[in-house]
Formats: sequence, structure tokens, C-alpha cells
Amino acid sequence: MTRCTSAESYDEDEVPRVVESLNVEGRVLVQAPDGLKRIAREVADVLEARGCEVELDAGRVFGACDITPGTVVRTDHIVHIGHYPIPEVERQIRELGATVHFLPTHGRKRVEPWMAEEAVEVLHNLGIDRVNVCATAQYVADLELVSEILRESGIEPVIRPGDGRRVATPGLVLGCNFSALDTSLPTIVVCSGSFHPAGVAIRTNRPVVQIDPTKGVLDSEDVEDVIRRILAVRLSKIREFNREEGFEIVESTALGQRRPDVVRVLDRPTWRLRYLTEDALRSLRRRQCVFCGCPRVPVDEAARFKRWVLLNPAELAAVRAGWKEYRLDEIPTPEDVLNALRR
Repeated sequence: MTRCTSAESYDEDEVPRVVESLNVEGRVLVQAPDGLKRIAREVADVLEARGCEVELDAGRVFGACDITPGTVVRTDHIVHIGHYPIPEVERQIRELGATVHFLPTHGRKRVEPWMAEEAVEVLHNLGIDRVNVCATAQYVADLELVSEILRESGIEPVIRPGDGRRVATPGLVLGCNFSALDTSLPTIVVCSGSFHPAGVAIRTNRPVVQIDPTKGVLDSEDVEDVIRRILAVRLSKIREFNREEGFEIVESTALGQRRPDVVRVLDRPTWRLRYLTEDALRSLRRRQCVFCGCPRVPVDEAARFKRWVLLNPAELAAVRAGWKEYRLDEIPTPEDVLNALRR
């Protein structure tokens, strides 16, 4: 079983060379997100030259969570490019009789010193001298540089390990898991896009500064603007949910997105599918649906699913418990969410 630390994030062009050293034989499935499909093809060529029977997964791959049992049982090894391991997914794959080799990669755009220095200036203006430092998978390799510049500027960086079940390396944040954060501290998050900074801010209720290697630095006010837009939509959906109307439960078949604890608590038949689509929701003939899969889907895809009242489990818990504050949904499901769902 291949395990990776933050020091083992690879440049995209290094991956085919790294694969040469893997102990794989027999049937091998190569997976990669859309932006790394070219690398997957090169990896397949390397493995095929070694006598392996190689298949390439042409489907969309959103993370280390996104591997299905049907994929696993058809192969001896999975080479998964682009993401850090999720330990509990590794365990499930092993129990199904295969081995997975995760090869995380870092983005072509890297954090430059001026970006970290600009973030330091923002933190100094806020009077902050101790801060979480975290990143999404493609930027974990940049945490060392950011931390070094923070220390030189008199700010203590805090890089914590996560829960060990889903977070394999210190400082890594996932869309479904923010356990690497000290929730009493403000945070610098290195990532692209707006979801993770908003998630960190909601989870900690502290200032968040984003370093986006593709764009630069966004201060806490920029992040708060994103949060306001997200919460306006999510709170509206929670209010719109009608407890008397009934709802369907849809569960993901991806090993790392299953929510068996939620399904057990709700204790009703569920629909299972690979990816949630508009056609799938239309076929259910219900306006209300709880998605027991990736918590990001109802949030990120709100515009696509605006015809439906689509909630994640934490949002359904808010309906049942009458919570006033928005609660971020995470995997594993927090105990207070499960308790609220029992009502």
C-alpha cells in the first residue's frame, strides 16, 4: 500500500517516472481528474511496457473519495493520480481485494514569496500573530514556504494533523473535512476557488485569508462576501424545506462518500447512484431530496439544482433541530448532526 506524506507530492511530469518504481503487476486501473488525463495516458504506457494489463478510467474523478466498489473488483491495483490518500478508503479497497497507490501532485502554479508576504501584511493589519496554515491537495507542498515567511514576520504558523480517517497529511483540508484546523484560530488557506475558504470560515468562525496561486491574495472581507452569497442560498433552501411534504434520500456509490451512519439514522429506503444529475432528480418525482454523498454537491451545484430543495444531512439536521446558525456538513458525520437527525 503506497502512503504519501507532504514531502511526497510530485510535479505532474514526474509521475510516469515515479510509477516505474511501484510494485504492481496484473490488472491495473489508472485514474486521474480531468486536468491530469494526459499524465494518466503516459502512466498507462509505462505500466503496459512492464507487462501489466492496463485500463484507463475515462470518467470524472473528483478526489480520493471517488472510487466505487465496481471499479475495485475488476482490478488488482489502482494507480490514483492527483490526490492524497484517504485512509478509510484505502482500508475499504484492501478489504475488496485490491491495492491502491495514491500519487498526489502539486499544481503548476506555486505560491510565490510575494503572495505569502502580502498575506502577512493582511494578518498584521488584523493584529493576528498565530494562525492555522492549511491547503488543498495540490498546494500542500507550498505550506513550508508560507510557514517560513510567517515565522520570519513574527507570526506563528500552526499546521495540524487531521483526524487520521480521512486526512493523511498535516495541513490538508478537504471539501468534506476540516479536522486539521484549530477552530480557535484564524486561518491562511492555500487553494484555488471559493469553496474551501468559505468552508474554513464557517467551520472556525474566525478570519480567513486565502492565497490563490492562480490569482493572488484574498483578504477576510473577500471571503466573507463569498460566505454571504453561499449562506443566502443555503438558508433559503433550509427554510423552503417542508417537513410535511416528504423527501427522497440519494446515496453516493463512491467508497469515500458513503454516509452509512446517516442512512441508518434516517431508516428508510435510499436511491444509490454514481453522480447526482438533474435527470436523476427528475426521475424520483419528488421536489425534496437529501443527498447522502459529497457534502459539497448541494452547495456547489445549487444553481444547477435550483428547481429542487436539495439538502445535505447537516442541513436536514438544521430543519429538524431548528438551528439558527448554519452548520457545515462533514464526513465523518458530526455526532450532534446525527442526534438532530434522530428527531
